[in-house]
Amino acid sequence: MPDPAEPAAAVEQFDCPTCEVPAGSTCRTRGGKVAPKYHTPRFMLVPQLRAELEVRSPVDRGPGRPWEMGPAIDAAAPEAATNRPFAARLDDTQIRLGTWIGNSRCRATN
Repeated sequence: MPDPAEPAAAVEQFDCPTCEVPAGSTCRTRGGKVAPKYHTPRFMLVPQLRAELEVRSPVDRGPGRPWEMGPAIDAAAPEAATNRPFAARLDDTQIRLGTWIGNSRCRATN
């Protein structure tokens, strides 16, 4: 992967899930121009850039000009996220105990 000091090069290693441009090209707007910044789902694929709020397209890519496809490269595979939330899991004993306690409270109040 390119040096993190060059965010545009790192972002362009991936296809864009938003505007569907291939790896090696800048993001484009709905109007067919070069987007002024990369789409968030695309730069989130680069672990070093996940904390950024935006990654701007470099001036040499021509933001605002008509979009043209860049050189074709093989898209990198996104790395798996390491800080994924997880769901707690209850076993059957805890579920049955909770049901039994809940039912006994209902009977005690009646």
